[in-house]
Amino acid sequence: MPELAEVELARRIWEPGKGQEVIAVESHPETRVYRDTPAGKIQTHLTRKMMVDSRTHGKRLLFGFSDSLVNPSARDPVIYLEVHLGMSGRLFLADPYYCPDKHDHFVLRTKNLSFVYSDYRQFGRVYLHQQDHKPWETLPLEVLHAKFTLAYLRQLTTRRKGTSLKALLLDQSIFPGIGNWMADEICWRLFRFPGTPLQELDLAVIRRVSRQVCRGALRHVADKNSSRDGKRGFSPGSYVEQVPPSSWLFQHRWKAGGACPRCHSPLERCTIATRTTAWCPRCQPMT
Repeated sequence: MPELAEVELARRIWEPGKGQEVIAVESHPETRVYRDTPAGKIQTHLTRKMMVDSRTHGKRLLFGFSDSLVNPSARDPVIYLEVHLGMSGRLFLADPYYCPDKHDHFVLRTKNLSFVYSDYRQFGRVYLHQQDHKPWETLPLEVLHAKFTLAYLRQLTTRRKGTSLKALLLDQSIFPGIGNWMADEICWRLFRFPGTPLQELDLAVIRRVSRQVCRGALRHVADKNSSRDGKRGFSPGSYVEQVPPSSWLFQHRWKAGGACPRCHSPLERCTIATRTTAWCPRCQPMT
């Protein structure tokens, strides 16, 4: 599933829509991606609106639309479209006359471009928030937010001392945007087995390393791939052409015979916190 950096990259791919008027909305209304908001309602609310905002929060994508095109001097109400990419969703750009294929469930058309959401497995979602509702205001702080302090993290984890490190990092109410590969990366950099209970760990170090990995992921995935149009998906060599360097665990964790980039020991794998987990038995001993 796309994580913090891939989601930011997806936002940037649709960012050229900012300031453009939506002249048509096309959809496959019976697909599961509309299980929260009917496709017809989205079409009604977004047609003839202009994209005025785009932002991410963890794994969530938010695009704001308003009538400002008609009267840009007024403070027009904004309605937010939220997109979850799920396991296979992707955003890409196409020409204004693009003909959607069977997996392109949602298309915003402007005079200059088509903004396409495609999801062949339909685990993602497209839905509307109430007008002028700012959904991020009720969400937990992101890891790179200035207020994501050690005191804040301690408050959230007071009653979770028995939680494993991997489960803690995957908890979207505490570490929004961190998914499986980023969690494994953080555990590896901490020299800790992913199943280690929180009570044995230093929260200050977890906070510092998780922020390092978030910054690095944004730099290597979002910044270095922003010229991509997104049409071919998230796999390395297509949607994400530039990936974190070989000094990261990322490039080795799923390779057959993959070895630790630090000590070159063979990596091991098991299920922790319901997710397949890769770790180095030498750098991250279980005891």
